[in-house]
Amino acid sequence: MVVVRVAPSPTGDPHVGTAYVSLFNYAFRRKHGGRFILRIDDTDRTRYRADSEAAILRELAWLGLAWDEGPDVGGPSAPYRQSERTELYRNACEELIEKGAAYRCDCTPERLEKVREEQQKRKEQPRYDGHCRERRLPEGPPHVVRLKVPLDGETTFMDGLRGAITIAHKTVDDQVLLKSDGFPTYHLATVVDDHRMGVTHILRAEEWINSTPKHVLLYEAFGWPLPKWYHLPLLRNADRSKISKRKNPTSITWYRESGFLPEALLNFLALMGFSLGEDKEVFSLEEFVNAFEPDAIKTSGPIFDLTKLEWLNGVYIRQLAPAELARRLRAASPLARDADDRKLLATIPLVQERMKKLTEFDELADFLFRDAAPAAPPDLVPKGRTPAETAAMLRRARDVIGRSDLVPATLEAELRALAEAEGLKAKDLLMALRFAVSGKKVTPPIVESMCVLGREACMARVEAAAARLGG
Repeated sequence: MVVVRVAPSPTGDPHVGTAYVSLFNYAFRRKHGGRFILRIDDTDRTRYRADSEAAILRELAWLGLAWDEGPDVGGPSAPYRQSERTELYRNACEELIEKGAAYRCDCTPERLEKVREEQQKRKEQPRYDGHCRERRLPEGPPHVVRLKVPLDGETTFMDGLRGAITIAHKTVDDQVLLKSDGFPTYHLATVVDDHRMGVTHILRAEEWINSTPKHVLLYEAFGWPLPKWYHLPLLRNADRSKISKRKNPTSITWYRESGFLPEALLNFLALMGFSLGEDKEVFSLEEFVNAFEPDAIKTSGPIFDLTKLEWLNGVYIRQLAPAELARRLRAASPLARDADDRKLLATIPLVQERMKKLTEFDELADFLFRDAAPAAPPDLVPKGRTPAETAAMLRRARDVIGRSDLVPATLEAELRALAEAEGLKAKDLLMALRFAVSGKKVTPPIVESMCVLGREACMARVEAAAARLGG
């Protein structure tokens, strides 16, 4: 049975890389059955943030990446937390010490820093110098427990995407397994938990490749069978550097609050490491799950292109039924949150084709729900007309609006007839009305917008614009 897991650290905003890795694990579990485990790696108590853990749960739920198992009966309220399992790790360390695969170390931070400085002066890779390897320290005084990496030889392991990978032991540090505060490091906790939880396949970021020999040595020391590793390609900026918040937003929360749809973000992340063939770029989560096989993951570093994500998000927005888009907008847009149902649904057809993000609704439609900013008089005056002539023209347009039935096709015909009578191009009259009604140069179709805004509001704004011209 396939058992997979993700193990994010609650030390900051939930990273988009967590969503990326979670998606591939979720798809694998869905395709083959089994279990998908969420495990919170909260053993670094100096950096732990309770709000970060809550955010991880919230954003994975928003994405729809539901896990199957926790210490209680499933559901988003019950992930595993490594801070609640410390006795397991301490017992594991004692077993490793007894087997000679680990040792206690009481080196002070000052000594370790001095060793690092000397190694750097010699242009050596900084690593622990093995000072305590053979000292057999007692259990009592403050100490850490380190992995006893063989001094010679190498470790080879199989990566499902890259084949056999061999790393020389001389490049592998004697990793701290248990800190002096009694909490494990990631390396010990992940191996113990993966084994005890029956994890069969580990899909994680490729930055863990160089740490995998430590994990192999631990599995071998315990006498446990190895899982199968797949190291996913890192998300990268346009310059090929690892994605970072200095060059790209990395918080899942940012994407939700910026108006991206979860299905669009999942589609985009799937494209980062997988192809459905035939240049197909838009596909549902179900389509991805049905097609997914980990062996087909692309190992080239995918470029995280925010412009492409915005385009993809616009595609998904245009596919939503108006009522569903209204529901999404109420969660994402302060303007839509308290809007009248009828007016919101009437506005959606005017903006849906123009939106790339839900949050753009406010900018596109604010004048329909709030008082418009007054347009500057020069903007209202068509070329070749005086302010007084324009004021008179706007008042005649106001009268047309007053007697129109406010059906878009009818109102547009009536305004075009007025423009012809005034000796104006219809676009010049409509632009003057656009500024008068919205205070903006660019809006959704202005005639349709006026019909949504309503007779009284349109007439009042057009009259106010004419008054500003001194007419």
